[in-house]
Amino acid sequence: MANIVTLAQAKAWLRYTDPTQPSSDDAALQIVVNAADEVLEYECSDVLAHRYDEMYDGGNFVINLRHIPLLSIQNIEEGWGWIAYELDYVEVNSPATGTSMFAYSIDNYENGAISRRSAGNVQIPFRAGTSNIRVQYTTGRQQTPASIILAELELIAHWWRNSQLRAVAMAGTNISYDAVAGTTYTRDTETGNQNINIGVPYRILEALKRHRHMPFIA
Repeated sequence: MANIVTLAQAKAWLRYTDPTQPSSDDAALQIVVNAADEVLEYECSDVLAHRYDEMYDGGNFVINLRHIPLLSIQNIEEGWGWIAYELDYVEVNSPATGTSMFAYSIDNYENGAISRRSAGNVQIPFRAGTSNIRVQYTTGRQQTPASIILAELELIAHWWRNSQLRAVAMAGTNISYDAVAGTTYTRDTETGNQNINIGVPYRILEALKRHRHMPFIA
């Protein structure tokens, strides 16, 4: 299973003497790494590569994929009753010569926007229907931004020190969970911002601000 950071990277961040060597903590620490991946991908959409095979309703000029950011499309099929036509990929505003009548373009990889194209590269609606457009695609990031890697490592360290090392931490002075008085624990439905996510320190959410996704409203 791929992770945003490897177990060895997490152990190096936690200052293990030799992070490449197996330890009795590896199984428990791997659970923390896996859980941190889930949080980071919830906040920033897909970071790792994921494959999807989904059905969408036709009738609109543009389909917005449910998962982002888009890496590549393997196939798009448009259902016309009992016949399904495989759509060909064309560049947006590319020369019209030889353009297929059954084509699509990727308008925005970050937002997963796909347009239906016809002869002459003209944008037209997808064939109207319910769940008649099949899209097989891959999401993720070509390169993981440094701020996401940093946030993942810091979240792993925060959880580890406040669970497995809890008895040691209690002897010190910093036992705060980074909660801020008066803040809420819910995501603002208009801005997508969230003051504090319980279990995730605010400083980590701040580090992710540039990459956190906005809620999609159909």
